[in-house]
Amino acid sequence: MKQISTLVRLGILFIAIIIFTTVTDSANWGVSSSGNTLDNIAFATNMLVDWGFVVILIGILLSMAMVGAAYLVRDERKENLTWNGGGDSND
Repeated sequence: MKQISTLVRLGILFIAIIIFTTVTDSANWGVSSSGNTLDNIAFATNMLVDWGFVVILIGILLSMAMVGAAYLVRDERKENLTWNGGGDSND
């Protein structure tokens, strides 16, 4: 089992190195041949008009993940569910 864990870690490290070298290679980030640059207005238009459904879908999925995480970390021990720590003190 420890060998599999080590192999998985080495595989993740190998993939991270490949991604890092690909991203930092200047040949991949050359000037566009069309000459069109993406300004803020075009970016906003693309995100909200062309990709609007995808952005909303990702937002819904992230919201569901946050609600699920909050549900999983809740504490339902009996002493935490009773009012003021429990006990019938009539003070």
